[in-house]
Amino acid sequence: MDIQIISLGKFKSSVPFKDVFNFYKKRINLNLNLVEIKTFNFENKKKLDFEKNEINKYLKKEDCVVTLDRKGKNLSSKEFSDFIDLKMKNRVKRICFLVGSEIGIDDSFKKGENVFSFGKQTWPHLMLRIMLIEQIYRALEILKGTSYHK
Repeated sequence: MDIQIISLGKFKSSVPFKDVFNFYKKRINLNLNLVEIKTFNFENKKKLDFEKNEINKYLKKEDCVVTLDRKGKNLSSKEFSDFIDLKMKNRVKRICFLVGSEIGIDDSFKKGENVFSFGKQTWPHLMLRIMLIEQIYRALEILKGTSYHK
């Protein structure tokens, strides 16, 4: 199974977020790809439409799409691990996690059952990437039965 994180905005080379992200990426034994989509300062509706079109360029019909949104389901690490495990058992080829911009993400991505939350707080999208990749790593460690999760 492959994992793709599609995120609006880009890591800046001077920010340590990228180093932390890569720290976890190296430890994940799956093909994990980060797609960074450049954002522009359009008015909100035009910005959401533009970002929707850009995101859709990277999605395939057979992908399992997971949207991260503060109004989504709040999962424990174990529940998130169970989700990953189920997708592996069902031979899903790729899970695509969507991380919106500072104004969120188009509502069309929030209609499925796979809308997850990292809490009610608003997180910087660069920080959310790190939280997401750590949770992916943690989920895989739970599945392996290691002590990382303890």
